[in-house]
Amino acid sequence: MAFNEGIERSKDYRRELWFNQVWQGLNFLSKALFLAVLTPLMLRTWGREGYGMFALASSLLVSMAVLDCGVRSLTRLRLCEALARGDAEEFERMLCRGIAAFCGVALLAFLAAAGLAAAGLWSRWLRLPPEGDFLIAMTVGLTGLFMASVLFLEPLAARGRISAVKAANTVGALAAIPAVGLLVWRGGSVTAAVALYFAALTLPNVWLFLREELGTDRFWRYWRGIRPGELLATLHSGGWFYATTLALIGKTHALTFVVAAVSGPAAAGTFYILLRITELVGNVGATSSDTSLASLAGEPQLAVRAENFRLAYRYTLVFTLYGALAVGFLTPMALAKWVPQQAAAVPMGIGWAMAGFGLAGAFSKVVVNAAMGTGLVRMGALGNLAEAAGVLVLGWLLQRWLGLDGLFLGAILAVLAMLPAARKVAGSLEGNFSGMWLRPAAPLLPLLGGTALLLGAAAASGYLWAGFLALIAASGAVIFEIKRLHRGV
Repeated sequence: MAFNEGIERSKDYRRELWFNQVWQGLNFLSKALFLAVLTPLMLRTWGREGYGMFALASSLLVSMAVLDCGVRSLTRLRLCEALARGDAEEFERMLCRGIAAFCGVALLAFLAAAGLAAAGLWSRWLRLPPEGDFLIAMTVGLTGLFMASVLFLEPLAARGRISAVKAANTVGALAAIPAVGLLVWRGGSVTAAVALYFAALTLPNVWLFLREELGTDRFWRYWRGIRPGELLATLHSGGWFYATTLALIGKTHALTFVVAAVSGPAAAGTFYILLRITELVGNVGATSSDTSLASLAGEPQLAVRAENFRLAYRYTLVFTLYGALAVGFLTPMALAKWVPQQAAAVPMGIGWAMAGFGLAGAFSKVVVNAAMGTGLVRMGALGNLAEAAGVLVLGWLLQRWLGLDGLFLGAILAVLAMLPAARKVAGSLEGNFSGMWLRPAAPLLPLLGGTALLLGAAAASGYLWAGFLALIAASGAVIFEIKRLHRGV
């Protein structure tokens, strides 16, 4: 009976994997449309330096995940554990503690950012115009509000409905395109555009929270009884989760600030565009791993846990490998046609450096999420911190020698720090390294090879229509592989 229940949970997990992938793909598409449609308009309206300020603010949205302090991942784990025990009261209490702890940290961060802005230090450190001080402080405050709205939705993620959260985020990202586009077209400032962008992202989360009736009355009841000691304990317990957050930021969007400090906001804007393109591989491709924490921590049967991980990892392989081919072959041509003023600042071979960067990020993300779900968060966090340190050090050194190619190359080399944690995860699921991480890629190779030939021919032709047709063929190959996964072939 228990085995049959495990199989049924596995079927539900397969459905959630698919919807999670679909909504994450649409989310990326909406953000890609934002970049594709609005970047040329922003460059014409604000110039390269103005666009660089917008890029810094957008990167700050991601980088300010430092405010999380590991609370979001810890809260999801605690909620999953409470669900597994059937303890509704503990479920509500853990949610309230997590939200209260985060809000306290976010408030302190905003006050600090506002103080630095009042002293004019942001514009001095990041070589920004005077408007930059208010922009940075405002962005920190709005980021806190947005992250709090996501944290309120953690009950859905803990119950295996993370796709609903991503659906809300996708709606917000889509709404931001016409709203921000109209503002910029009418001559609106960078600051106004950033504020409107945050509003578009946050409001759908608020609507979803109210629609799902996630226990507002109980939340306020528990909130009143929370003591400062409990908040400090929550922050302390989230330490290793927080380390993974810091590492993720250090090896991605924090690099935008490194580029700005070395070469100014114009170069940071160029890097920001390239970084967002790599998210096709490192973020969208690896989105199935977002389900790992809940599916591994909340599943009592080892066999079902292992199968859930293998299925999620095969999803990741399909989307990341095909995404890497698309980025490697088509990025130079796409940049030259889309934003020629930025393409002139991009070095040769950048597409494959970006593809490698995305693959490294995807592998690291899969390992860290699996480590959290299997009780190996400390080991995953240590490997992730070592990786981030390698990205920053190697990226800084190689960038001076090889330019942006060197920045991406440093990240590719640094991912070696994640191998010990990957081996430990495989062992915890009763597997070995090669069987868990390498062998699942073998069935994909024949179709990948044919797709590579098509994409390479399209890139060599220099025609956008050829690239578009090759992408359609690659998408067909992805759909075929996913269907084969669900058939168990």
